[in-house]
Amino acid sequence: MDSSAKIWQVATVIRERLVEPLRVAELAASAGLSERHFHRRFLAVIKETPAEHVMRLRLERAAAWLAYTDFPVIDAALAGGYDSREAFTRMFHARFGCSPSVFRQRLRAELGRVSGQCPETLGKTYELALPPMRIVSWPHLGAGTPAASAWLKIGHWGRRHGLLTTHTLPVSVLYDDAGITPSAHARIDAALVVAADWTCEEAAVPPFVYDLPGGRHVIAPFEGSLYQLEDAWDYFARRWLPVSGLALRDTRMLMLHDAADVPTCACDFFPLMAGRAMRCRLCIPIDRVPAPGLPPFFHKDSRQNTCKALGKM
Repeated sequence: MDSSAKIWQVATVIRERLVEPLRVAELAASAGLSERHFHRRFLAVIKETPAEHVMRLRLERAAAWLAYTDFPVIDAALAGGYDSREAFTRMFHARFGCSPSVFRQRLRAELGRVSGQCPETLGKTYELALPPMRIVSWPHLGAGTPAASAWLKIGHWGRRHGLLTTHTLPVSVLYDDAGITPSAHARIDAALVVAADWTCEEAAVPPFVYDLPGGRHVIAPFEGSLYQLEDAWDYFARRWLPVSGLALRDTRMLMLHDAADVPTCACDFFPLMAGRAMRCRLCIPIDRVPAPGLPPFFHKDSRQNTCKALGKM
């Protein structure tokens, strides 16, 4: 595994252990690098120092909890790894230019500008426990269409190594909220699911391999163009989730794709960029069942159209 892959591996571990004390010496050792070399490679790959990266992620995770839940500010602070509300508020103000409470109020105001009508691109929503998944991943920093380059790389690599077939499940791992994280730091992993015991030759390793934990998700089928995907996510995550009665379990969200939509050469992009419809499933990790009185959006056997029901709320 080359040093870039090792850095991405460490960056993933950092996200999973944000509430724990993180020591640079231990992170460097886990990558098999000296502290000096680790700092240099981390900055080159992630575009931040380890300390800057951890501080930003903790604040943005707390901001996401403020955005997607009604939890008290102190709970958002704890979710971000802070021990006290005072320290959290001070750091939060320095990052976002306002207090956590004002930040939440602004997000609620923005929520009112998100269309209350469910996009026609979204289908009936249901709940599903996803199994743990081992993935080979090609990470990308930066939101928008440039992220497609990661899919081209993993698609070409997967086809060359026999891992991209009609039976393959491609997954987009969305680590950051575009409304919170600066675009240059938004991380998207283009990935292919492989067998739990999958290994490969060292020379054939892409950036890195890791395991997604699975768990309960609420899922919305999507069918539309790339240009309609952002509006669908805005509605699902910003309009629908806050009134769903569900508890957000993790800020890492997923898209499950059709293998036919994975590009393996540059020409595969042209139909998608021209507006050809694609199919995927938008997945938000959740913790509990809907609150009493909400429409039964979450059951596979429900005949109620989720979009129509929510559009009337």
